[in-house]
Formats: sequence, structure tokens, C-alpha cells
Amino acid sequence: MRSIYPLVAAACLLAAPLASAVECGGGGMVNLVAQREGAGGSGGFISTGAQLSAEVAGTYALSNGRRLELSDLQHDVLATFDNRRRVFLEEVGPHRYASHRGDVQLTWMPEGRPDTILLSYPADSKGRLRRGCS
Repeated sequence: MRSIYPLVAAACLLAAPLASAVECGGGGMVNLVAQREGAGGSGGFISTGAQLSAEVAGTYALSNGRRLELSDLQHDVLATFDNRRRVFLEEVGPHRYASHRGDVQLTWMPEGRPDTILLSYPADSKGRLRRGCS
């Protein structure tokens, strides 16, 4: 009998994230195009690494009216939504960054304007970043 208790406890721990996700309800993902404010980047072809993170750094006006600040962290980027919510984005491929959870994704579009990005993130009804049940 005693050997079953650790198994039940482990099952509860594994199911907890699934239960909380159900309680949060369906949240929408938004997919936005964003334009950098002010001067654009170099316009040259950049694929990865520190050069790309430096190129995408800046303040962006999202197409839903929100603001996004991208800060250069060498090979990675810190995304700050509306001067409040911060998300660390790691380089996951050429022209692409994603959060550790994978819920926030950023793609730099070198074939278009050098100051244009595509952004996908979980949002509340007002377009604000929503992570977990917050």
C-alpha cells in the first residue's frame, strides 16, 4: 500500500500543469506585423547571431496598438511588452527567436523592410501579453 502513495503524488504533480491550463480557459494567440519606430536597420542580409540581435533591437509599434521594445543581449533578445511584461527570447533559427515556453515567437523579415517583424504571442482581449493565468 505504501508504495502506491509516491505514484499518486507523482501523477498529481504531472497533471497539475494540465489542470491549470484548463482552468485558464481559451486564450487567443495574436499574430502581428510590427514596424520599428524611427530609423531602420542597415538593410543588409543578416541571418543569425549577435549581428541579428543588434539589428532587431529597437522600439516597435504593433499593429494592434501595443508597443514592444526589443533589447540586444548578444545572440538573444529581451522583449518588453508595453514597458511592463518582459520575455527572454532565444535564437531558434535563421531570423527567428522564441521564448523558452515557445508561446512567444518573433520572426525578422529581411526580404521586406529591414525594420519589420512578425510576432506571435498569447494575448488577452485587449491585445496585452497574457502568460499563464495572469
